[in-house]
Amino acid sequence: MIAQILMMVSLAMGQLAAPAAPTVVFVCEHGAAKSVIATTYFNKIAAARGLRARATYRGVNPQTDLSVGALKGLREDGLMTPDQKPSPISQADVDAATVIFAIGCTLPANATASGKADSWDDVPEDKGYGATRDAIKKHVERLIDDLLKKQR
Repeated sequence: MIAQILMMVSLAMGQLAAPAAPTVVFVCEHGAAKSVIATTYFNKIAAARGLRARATYRGVNPQTDLSVGALKGLREDGLMTPDQKPSPISQADVDAATVIFAIGCTLPANATASGKADSWDDVPEDKGYGATRDAIKKHVERLIDDLLKKQR
């Protein structure tokens, strides 16, 4: 009886609730190419490997539409392409994020100050979709390996 009461109190206080799945926010300058590639590959590989975390893409100075070249490359890779328009990284994104990755851009101060930020500065800017994808995919696979270790 006491154990049942303690369990009910714990449930009411949220102590036994499963921890929220990690949220990864990928950010590039325009929120239209690099962050989209990273998000698409992250979500595909994470799901295939049993990682609960999911990612989203944002931009520092978002452009109106997603990059035609990035979408074409993702489709040619056999991946589903996202349909959300680029949007700016917000305080809500920073608050909800487990980790935030800047890909070739400078994050806003609130994201940098969050203690959740890191950067991938070695992703090529002008070598075409394949080189960009390959560099991003290497980072994504390492990140998923790290998150899987923490999930277990």
